Amino acid sequence: MVKPLPKEEGLDHTIAWMNEGYLFLSNRMNQFNSDIIETKILGKKCIAMRGPEAAELFYDSSRFIRYGALPKKAASVIIGKNSVFHLDDGQHHKRKQMLLNVLNDEQQIQLEQISKNQWEIAIEQWKQKDEIVLLDELEQLFTITVCNWIGIPLYAKNVSLRTKDIRSMLTAFTNKGTNYFQGNQAKKRALKWISYIIRQVRTGRIHPKEKSPLYQIAWYEDSNGKLLSIPNAAEEVINIIRPFVAITRYACFSQLAILENKQVKHRLHKDSQYVDWFIQEVKRFYPAVPFVVAKARESFIWKDIYFPKNRLVLLDLYGSNHHQDTWEEPEKFVPERFQFLDKKDRYKLIPQGAGDLEFGHRCAGEGITTQMMRISLEYLLRLDYDVPDQDLNYKLNQVPAQPSSKIRLQNIRIKE
Repeated sequence: MVKPLPKEEGLDHTIAWMNEGYLFLSNRMNQFNSDIIETKILGKKCIAMRGPEAAELFYDSSRFIRYGALPKKAASVIIGKNSVFHLDDGQHHKRKQMLLNVLNDEQQIQLEQISKNQWEIAIEQWKQKDEIVLLDELEQLFTITVCNWIGIPLYAKNVSLRTKDIRSMLTAFTNKGTNYFQGNQAKKRALKWISYIIRQVRTGRIHPKEKSPLYQIAWYEDSNGKLLSIPNAAEEVINIIRPFVAITRYACFSQLAILENKQVKHRLHKDSQYVDWFIQEVKRFYPAVPFVVAKARESFIWKDIYFPKNRLVLLDLYGSNHHQDTWEEPEKFVPERFQFLDKKDRYKLIPQGAGDLEFGHRCAGEGITTQMMRISLEYLLRLDYDVPDQDLNYKLNQVPAQPSSKIRLQNIRIKE
């Protein structure tokens, strides 16, 4: 027997979503005492759900598709109109394999070497400054790193502009009215820039290494044996750059966790296993992606709930990672909780999504996220610094969230 879904009254709840951010879905689920509800955002009816079972359902490709799920405005700025995120079935699998090949073990080793080199350079520069704003510095460091790794020429005079544009794309959907316009303009500049680079590669004016991400994407052939169009290839490159730079927020939150949990610092220096738990807890505890969206492929019933064909479905990532039925004392920062987590459980910890990495829509860059967090933590733990009075709080109605001060550190020095 089909059960009616708890449903929020009202014509549309987009404004509430913009005002509440990460807590929007969980607030309503808690209100109705249900892990699955119906709401309406951007004029569209949505089924929203949270928890491991919901995540397993959401990543069942026989039930859901991604094509057409994201609103056009959001898609154009965040991930592009024709990127891998919008593909399904065979097309998705082939494009996903290209990305996984780009992110292979050999490339990750090169990325680690480039990243560590850039950290060494950055720290020497920080030592010469009275104060740094950590998040701003990390965004520039990561922009230089990812362009170097991909094979994109990035001249010193352009570093500030490219970093600013990537930041604008990341913050396009905060609740500040001008951010979408700025993000859209930044995306157009980035597309023009990377499209020019792709043309240079294809006409032989730039010669990236054959195993580099730039080369692989520039010469990738789709399921019809055709090269990606220049705009589509540029989108895929940007879809490596933008989320890579977004890792800076995890790195920044790692520093915040150290500042706010004094007991963790000693163990991070001494216990490599604890470092793994710490990174996982940073991903779980701090806000990153609020939710992901898909569409029902066909009508079906799950747990007596009816999912109509083409109905938008939202998986509440932040709410799932803070669900009291899944996590003991979820509002406490406790790295030790991961001592007993089964690594085969792909649907419990879902900061960037869930499911199968190779065949599903799980984030292809998840391993690189962990790798970059580990490297960042390694270098941050080498530093001594003074912490001036500042507002370290972050707002859950701001997407993406960040410490209000972006973490100001003074008198940077290397530990003796």
